[in-house]
Amino acid sequence: MKKKPIDKYIELFSDLTIDKVKEFDHIVDLNIEFTDPFNVVKGLDSFKNIFNHMFKNIKDPKFKIIDYSIEKKRTFLKWEMTFFAFKSKQIIVGISEIKCGKNGKIIAHHDYWDSMNGIFIKLPFIGFLYKTSLRLFSLKN
Repeated sequence: MKKKPIDKYIELFSDLTIDKVKEFDHIVDLNIEFTDPFNVVKGLDSFKNIFNHMFKNIKDPKFKIIDYSIEKKRTFLKWEMTFFAFKSKQIIVGISEIKCGKNGKIIAHHDYWDSMNGIFIKLPFIGFLYKTSLRLFSLKN
């Protein structure tokens, strides 16, 4: 049985490398819309540029698909991204909402993840301010 583009998409993310970014050409629509906490882009080339940029600027990024749910028009992925920064392994957990067009190709990919706790809290000045604000609003045990 021939695999659907969404199945190929999930497999590609599970084993994504800079050399495999070009494989999106076969499964992603030319007008894909992509959003995450740092980017809002439209078009296949812009979409691929996000991943090329990631591989060039982040040390050893990897995605692990933890779980997924494929519906008629949407697929939801729960994923974990690991990479090395700030002298240690970093882990970000997120959810992606992926929409497929009538031809089965991916037309939209929207990432939802906590950039504050995932990245900014580790930056010296911003992290200090954020941790201080957490103490103000957190329930004391």
